[in-house]
Amino acid sequence: MKAVTVLIAICSVLAGCATQGSTRYSRCNPTVGAVVGGVAGGVVGSNIGAGRGRDLATVAGVVGGAVAGHEYCK
Repeated sequence: MKAVTVLIAICSVLAGCATQGSTRYSRCNPTVGAVVGGVAGGVVGSNIGAGRGRDLATVAGVVGGAVAGHEYCK
């Protein structure tokens, strides 16, 4: 439940980065998107698996989330 709450908060922040037409909101910075995405991915990844698999899922979540967040705000 805690992970879901964190994920909702992160999604709310990223929603503020959305573009509308050709106007880009100033708070949408690809670096911020990468950081927020990395945190979200880490939270999701840390809830998957156990032991060494959990560590790998967390790392994969951080990397995947960072790339997705960066691309989202680009």
